[in-house]
Amino acid sequence: MTFTIVLVLVLDQLTKKIASTFHGTFYLVPGFLRFVKATNRGIALGLFNNLSEQVLWIVLFVVVVLSLFPYIFRFNRLERIAMGFILGGALGNLLDRIRFGYVLDFLNLVFLPTIFNLADVFIVVGGGLMILGAFRGVGDEELESGKKRGRLETRPVSERENSVVDIKVDDSESNKGRKGKGQRSD
Repeated sequence: MTFTIVLVLVLDQLTKKIASTFHGTFYLVPGFLRFVKATNRGIALGLFNNLSEQVLWIVLFVVVVLSLFPYIFRFNRLERIAMGFILGGALGNLLDRIRFGYVLDFLNLVFLPTIFNLADVFIVVGGGLMILGAFRGVGDEELESGKKRGRLETRPVSERENSVVDIKVDDSESNKGRKGKGQRSD
């Protein structure tokens, strides 16, 4: 996750540095995405332009708390990447707010009324990936780690398939190596 945060932060700062050298409005992708430079003294996507310094400290506190989540909760790979996107984007915008007092926004989708930057894109994509991870449930990575720790795994069995149960119990010295086999046909 740390690599993702640093990568997002570097890409965000690099694109803002490049965007600061251009002036005017022009299309990056004709009819879809255009360059429109603006300063944002609010939060993501230009919302709440007149924020106080107290709100800045609250946002900083929230970012710090969110960065602790992966150490408190168990995240799968997708959720760690998503959290890296969110934190990297938030830190990029927060860094600009601290250094300049505003965030440089320079991207505009022609069908949206907002101007945003790459950090905002990563925050939105990270949020979407977190939602996707929540709907996806247990990932393959967690099943593999469960096998290594000896947890019981299940899988769906079709109606016409015979079920074979092979259980190995290895939880104490007295039961070491004891196996039980059974067969059940439906």
